[in-house]
Amino acid sequence: MLKFNKMIRNLFRLHRDQSGAVLIVFALSIPLIFGAAAISVDIGQLMYIEAELQSAADAAALAGTDALDDEDEVKSLAVTYAELNMPVSQNGNVLDPDDVIMGNWDESPSSFTEAGSPSNAVQVTVRRATENGNAVPLYFAQLLGIESRDVEATATASTSTSSSNFCLLALDSNDSGALTLNGTPDLSMPDCGVAVASSDDSAFIVNGTGDLEASVVCVAGGSSVGNNASVSPSPTDDCSDIPDDPLEDLEEPEVGACDETNFSVTGSGNNVTLSPGVYCGGISVTGNGNTVTLESGEYIIDGGGISINGGTFQDDGAGGVFIYNTSSDGSDFDGITFTGNGTIELEAQTSGTYAGVLFFIDPDADSGTDFSIGGTSTTALSGAIYAPEHEVSYSGTSSQSSSCLQIIADTIVLSGTSEVIDPDDCDSSAVTITPEGPPKLRN
Repeated sequence: MLKFNKMIRNLFRLHRDQSGAVLIVFALSIPLIFGAAAISVDIGQLMYIEAELQSAADAAALAGTDALDDEDEVKSLAVTYAELNMPVSQNGNVLDPDDVIMGNWDESPSSFTEAGSPSNAVQVTVRRATENGNAVPLYFAQLLGIESRDVEATATASTSTSSSNFCLLALDSNDSGALTLNGTPDLSMPDCGVAVASSDDSAFIVNGTGDLEASVVCVAGGSSVGNNASVSPSPTDDCSDIPDDPLEDLEEPEVGACDETNFSVTGSGNNVTLSPGVYCGGISVTGNGNTVTLESGEYIIDGGGISINGGTFQDDGAGGVFIYNTSSDGSDFDGITFTGNGTIELEAQTSGTYAGVLFFIDPDADSGTDFSIGGTSTTALSGAIYAPEHEVSYSGTSSQSSSCLQIIADTIVLSGTSEVIDPDDCDSSAVTITPEGPPKLRN
């Protein structure tokens, strides 16, 4: 009986003894510990590679924006910079040229459109993937049958976020008043930008009671806006998104033999039609009631400039005109001047070398009053006035109404009560002017 009771007590004691449970729990936890190690080490490895790929993608996209006018060069630059960040010897091929895509970046709604126009952005996708033979190897996860993972990163870089074109571009890089508004000029350009390249503290000056409405006012230097003037939006000083000269490489036409010399119309009531060609000594029209019509084509003014005082100066509406003002012998260069109460109605060509350019002032010609509209002239100009080393000025009570006017000049002065109305219908005659400032990542 005593032995039986002792045996019962030993059985109860054994039942309450838990000293071996820790070993059992540990044994059961080993797979979980290795699983956690697999997750932490291998995920850390994947995150590290992904960060490297993102840096490579960023560098490749930014590099590609340096050559947006050459698709092959864009791809070459992007691949080169991707390999500099992730050498092939260590990572394999991370960027295929087919994964370098050119297109358009639209700030609103922050979207990239492949092959969109204007081409202002590059999107690249870099990969370490099975298909490239360089998938990221895993370590602990191999115990669970997972040997590798594909990792990729995408970057988009653009040179411009402007949703609208630029209508006024002052190219002077140093002087005060590169763009000046005096008196009561009224410029309504809500869908068009204004840019001033001068780094002077007073690069953009608004005096009097001038009114300017634009999509953006970008000034490399500083602005001086009078208390009674209105500029909307407020100028962005120290602006880095100044457009490059879009016509810098425009070829100057060859000046041939004279087709007309010292052409002039005087008196009143005359109707004259001009043909394309070389006009030596310029074109002069004075008096009221005269109408001079330009047939479509290219006109070269070799010395003497153009002076229109009264009457109507127009194109024939059949294809547009291009007017180049120069002086082949370096003397007798006169500007283009519209004064009095004349009516000027001209449209640029929509095709050919000079598509979109209405007036081109020879940059090598002596400077002076190079393109001037004054008095009570009424003008309807569609196209670009391009005067890269000269001044373009509006004064008096002249008014401008056009479907697409752009002024690209060394300096621009708008005075009096002149009006420049927003080009609300820039069609194929427009010259695209977009900012080419430092590229930005748009990830």
